[in-house]
Amino acid sequence: MDGAGDTYRVSSARLSTSSNIWRNSMHDVFSRSSCDEDDEEALKWAAVEKLPTYLRLTRGILAEEGGKAREIDIMNLGLIEKRNLLERLVKIAEEDNERFLLKLKERIDRYWFFKLQFHLSF
Repeated sequence: MDGAGDTYRVSSARLSTSSNIWRNSMHDVFSRSSCDEDDEEALKWAAVEKLPTYLRLTRGILAEEGGKAREIDIMNLGLIEKRNLLERLVKIAEEDNERFLLKLKERIDRYWFFKLQFHLSF
């Protein structure tokens, strides 16, 4: 009887291990693609960072609407490209400011709620 119990434990351990492998590999499929994209972007920025100082200041990577990123020379941008870049920068700043102000409001609200609780308890 003990031999049969040991066999059952070994086979069930193998089944649970194999099912974990399938679950983990399915999860890795989706995380790999974003990791590869991050690696590709990091390589592009590393190439820009290797440029001499002056060129590094005048070059950048601009993400286009299609999701493709390309290296640009900031000094030689056309009128439309300059406007698009400026609009993106302002939009990002507005979103960041809005997010900051919302977090600040939530924090102040929590503080006032805590302060009211403290005063009411004494």
